[in-house]
Order: sequence, then C-alpha cells, then structure tokens
Amino acid sequence: MNSSAKSTSIRLVQITDCHLPQAPDQSFKHCYPDLRLDAVVDAVREMNRTAGMFDHLILSGDLAQGGKASAYARILQKTTELAQRRHWIPGNHDDAGVMAQFSEMQAKLVVQGDWAILLLNSTSDADGVGGGALSNSELKRLAEVEQLAVKYVLIVLHHPPIEVGSLWQDQIKLANSEAFWRILDKSTKVKGISFGHLHQALHRRRGSVELFCTPATAPQYKVAQAEVTLEDDLELVKPGFRWFNLHADGSITTEVVRVAESIL
Repeated sequence: MNSSAKSTSIRLVQITDCHLPQAPDQSFKHCYPDLRLDAVVDAVREMNRTAGMFDHLILSGDLAQGGKASAYARILQKTTELAQRRHWIPGNHDDAGVMAQFSEMQAKLVVQGDWAILLLNSTSDADGVGGGALSNSELKRLAEVEQLAVKYVLIVLHHPPIEVGSLWQDQIKLANSEAFWRILDKSTKVKGISFGHLHQALHRRRGSVELFCTPATAPQYKVAQAEVTLEDDLELVKPGFRWFNLHADGSITTEVVRVAESIL
C-alpha cells in the first residue's frame, strides 16, 4: 500500500462478481465460487490486521449466480467485519428483489468527508444476455451529483460504461452509456468510476475521470476476445479484489490484489 497515503483518506475495498451458487458445494465454470471468495476474504482480513479496518466494503454485483437468498446470506456472513460499513448493488445475475430483503445493505449514497460514493443500479432494461442500463431515476440521481455538498465523487456501478475492445463484452456493457456520459462530461466533481462485470482488471482515463474495473472472485475472462474465453494465465486466473484510498486533494490511489494461490 502507498505509504504516503494521507491519514485523512477514505479507505475502500471492492469485491465483485462472486457468482455464489445456491449451495456452497456447487461449482461454477469448473471451480468453486465459495472457496475463491473465502480466499479473497482472508486476504482482506490480513490487510485489516496490518493497516486497520477498511472504512467501506462495496460488493458491486453478480454476487449470486441464481439470485438465491441463501447465497446472499453467505456473502454477508463471509464478509462480516471486513469494513466499518458494507454496501452492495445488483448485477445482471442478481435478484434485486431478494437483495432488498437485506435492508442493512441498501445504501445508495455514502458521504464521508469531502467525498461521496454514488452507488448506481445498472440492471434496468435487461436484455437477457448480460447487458443492463441505468433507469431514468438512476440517471436523475447521477445528474444531481453536482449539487452534493462534497468536493469529489466516486461512482460505482456493475456494467462498464465504456467499450474495452472485447467483442462479446462490449455487446453487454452499459446500454445507455451515451446518456451516462452526457451527464458526466459536464461534471466537475466526479473523479472516478469503478465497476465489475468484465471479470478482469482495467484502469483507464477519460478526461479528468479515472475508470477502474475490479476482477472477479469467480473465474476470470481473457481480454480482447470475440467470444467468452476463460483466463488461463497463471497469475490473472487468480481471484482478486481492489482497494482504494480516496484522498483529501481529490486524488485516488488504488491497487488490484490477487490471492496468493489460485483456487481452481
């Protein structure tokens, strides 16, 4: 971790695309998602022991492969005490109605110090093959970020609002990304956007806004492919997570962490 990070920074950890099945002994794409999530959780706990507990844990969608309450309950049990506060948003494989039963996880806006974290639901207008969009009400919330009494904003959603050069993934990105950017291109407060969905790491910049994708705890996908292709690189195949420091000057420090051993 960056030793120069300011003591006033806000510390986040993002875990995404867990794809937990209904029962913990069930497999998904030739692996066991519960074991891979457990490996990530152990790594986060070790960071907590050495650097102090994270301020916020964000679970950014595709948490349960079948949207079953038992899977969401296991995620909550596994991630207990990973951060001072926990938040989640749905992905295209989730059941938002089932997730809503866990009322303690329904925050849509987190404000701390000079920063706000805006959590957006990008699962509107689902196309049945993995795509999603922001509803009109979510676009309205996005348009209101400039009115927030903060200096800086980090946006978290499930679907990437950009193309990444992978044909099959670009077909299921945020469907109304043009509307998304029409709003954000006018923003002075948004400093970062983080998402999942791709099952791979990414860090790009659009103007003054940094974009981050966090790899899955479930199996990873290879970049720049015409069709679904599982990752086979011995390092990139590992489950991972991302930590962030949101600094008082509006800058963002972040790093992807892969667990020490691949859980196949």
